[in-house]
Amino acid sequence: MAKKKKILPEKKTFSGLLRGEFLIKTGSEQNWKFMLYLVGLAFLSITSSHWVDRKVVRIAELQDKVEDLKSQYTDKHRDLMRMQLETEILERTAVYGLKIPDKQPYYIVDKVYDSVNEK
Repeated sequence: MAKKKKILPEKKTFSGLLRGEFLIKTGSEQNWKFMLYLVGLAFLSITSSHWVDRKVVRIAELQDKVEDLKSQYTDKHRDLMRMQLETEILERTAVYGLKIPDKQPYYIVDKVYDSVNEK
């Protein structure tokens, strides 16, 4: 009976790792699959990072725009409040010859409603 030789696993050294022996020796198919998996993960991570950066920049732009619109709103609201003042209205309507009457207004009561109810 012939004795079977015991196959010992090869020593894995740091210099062998640097030379890339794990990619060219027998059984390296598993290592290649794992390396491709790592490359895919790295690509996914980089893509995701760029996507998030673009979103952050867009959010910052929109926040600046919102601040600008808020300041515009405040300015327009202030102008509107000023235009509603009686003195401002008098100044603007003086051009057309309008002024505040000296007498109180009176109401004309129309009797049409009474005649409609009688029918």
